[in-house]
Amino acid sequence: MSTHLFPKRYKMAPGRSRTAGTLLALGLFFLPALLLGTLQAQDNLQVAVSLHPSHTAIPAGGSGVLGIVLDIPAGHHIQVNEFLSAQIVEPEGIDLGLILYPPPQSYEGDPVYTGRLLLKTPLLIGADLAPGSQKIKVLVEYQICAEEPIFMCFPPDGGEFELSIEILPAALTAVLNSNPAVTLLDLTLEDQTADAAADDAGGDSGSLAGRVEKALAQGSWVAFLLIFLGGVAMSFTPCLYPMIPITISFIGGRSKGKLSGFILSLFFVLGIALTYSILGVLAAQTGALFGSAMQSTPVLLLVAAVLFIMGISMLGAFDIALSSSAQTRLQGGARRGGFLGAILMGMVTGLVASPCVGPVVIVLLTWIAKAGNVFLGFWLMFTFAVGMGMLFLLLGTFAGAINALPKSGVWMATVKHVFGVMLIAMGLYYVKPLIGDTNFKLLVGAFTIFVATFTGAFHRLAESPSWGSQFRKGLGMILFVVGIYLLLLGLLQAGNVQLVGAGGGAATPQIEAEPDWVMSDEEGLILAMESGRPVLIDFYADWCGACRELDEKTWIDPAVMEELERFIVVKLDFTDRTPAQLQKQTDYGVRGLPTVILLDSDGEEIIRFAGFKEPEDVLELLRGIE
Repeated sequence: MSTHLFPKRYKMAPGRSRTAGTLLALGLFFLPALLLGTLQAQDNLQVAVSLHPSHTAIPAGGSGVLGIVLDIPAGHHIQVNEFLSAQIVEPEGIDLGLILYPPPQSYEGDPVYTGRLLLKTPLLIGADLAPGSQKIKVLVEYQICAEEPIFMCFPPDGGEFELSIEILPAALTAVLNSNPAVTLLDLTLEDQTADAAADDAGGDSGSLAGRVEKALAQGSWVAFLLIFLGGVAMSFTPCLYPMIPITISFIGGRSKGKLSGFILSLFFVLGIALTYSILGVLAAQTGALFGSAMQSTPVLLLVAAVLFIMGISMLGAFDIALSSSAQTRLQGGARRGGFLGAILMGMVTGLVASPCVGPVVIVLLTWIAKAGNVFLGFWLMFTFAVGMGMLFLLLGTFAGAINALPKSGVWMATVKHVFGVMLIAMGLYYVKPLIGDTNFKLLVGAFTIFVATFTGAFHRLAESPSWGSQFRKGLGMILFVVGIYLLLLGLLQAGNVQLVGAGGGAATPQIEAEPDWVMSDEEGLILAMESGRPVLIDFYADWCGACRELDEKTWIDPAVMEELERFIVVKLDFTDRTPAQLQKQTDYGVRGLPTVILLDSDGEEIIRFAGFKEPEDVLELLRGIE
């Protein structure tokens, strides 16, 4: 009697037996291959590790924060265990403090980290280190696990990574906080910087800038509408006031009426939009400050020269100096030459407007830089600039309506001459940073005397003068006195001579009080660390009109100054665009000026805003910082 290993009911058919055997053989064959492939995959895992110091320069004996970022591949996680660590390899004299770990996630009940992991640790600089640049090597270790196709943890891995820190002299600091875990400046990652830069002063996603950012993230066409409205709102800010006389003067001096003024204004706004868009895309792609072109001497000379030429042409100087064809191109009209002139003048005006930034501009620059879409970025900036130009379209049409008045002859010539004087005056305004305050007073004084003579200050009146002649005579005399005063003021200032007051003593000019600015962020942050006070950092440049408005209207406001007494106030001058300034721009994520950053007493960045703000708006922000 034959016997079987299995009872009859469990006996497999020959075909099924062969199939099962085949599957078993394949499984035994592929399992080692699968395990081998999984192990080999460890070599291809790219856990990108980057180091982010909170300070680019730290005094000997001081401390900062080191942020360690690990980008974990999808489908993997890093274990929370003793292998997750960091330590200084070299040089001696620099150490890390206690690592601060973020709250972990959970994977099948175990604590793990996925996605982007940020570790923060105090970076302690020895007091004996000599000043100078130091390369620091940091050993970062971790253990990574794969979640699919099968769960498997790999042996601990890691590597050495470098960063550079400038060691400052120890004399810059007194007694630092004895707790090395307490540091002033918290780490700001690139994505966090973008988010903070995109927020407006209210830090509210419901604000216009917040809605623009949300629409851009969703890829919605509504973004274009919101950006256009942001440009319209921007046109009413004080930063753009200098463009008003330029627009009125140029369009008013060349249009033939309302329709002509409207058409020329369209091309004028087109020129503004072209320049503004190109500069915006370049700034976003290169990391340069938006509007920094206005710090360049050639650009300032170009702007001033165009304004001078246009102004002098309105005064009739080109009747002798230029040929009729060149005069037609310069003076234009509602023809092809006029359109070209309007576009060119608009492009120059776009340069003038470029230092004007606001929350929407910062959002756009951040989005363009992050997305890298130059084509779409150009049209987004173009849409904003067109919205900004709507006010100037209206002003240009109004200026054209002036020339549509029924009177002609002397009246029209006078209007044209007034516009010419306005353009020359704006040219002087933009040459001021190149010649200094003293020479500017002398130049404006001489120009005012010229205008007074041109107006008729020394013309003899008829026996029965008209009211217009008397008005021009009186206006000319007033301008002449103002010009003499400015000339004398400039000459006295050049000779360092003080005016004598009525009491016989030297009259001391009354200088308005201003905050006690610290001109170095490193020094200011150390002072704040010692005192536990919040910090305000103002990023400034001489070529930035809104920066000057903050100085002249907001920072000197008595209520603002009183509130600033509990702050360490830092002013960083970005006028010269040195390599050190460029590095600070990158570190702080600044894309346009003015930018103001507010940190609380724990060193956390609470909010930032870009552009000019009225004293009451800034006061509200300051009172919200503890």
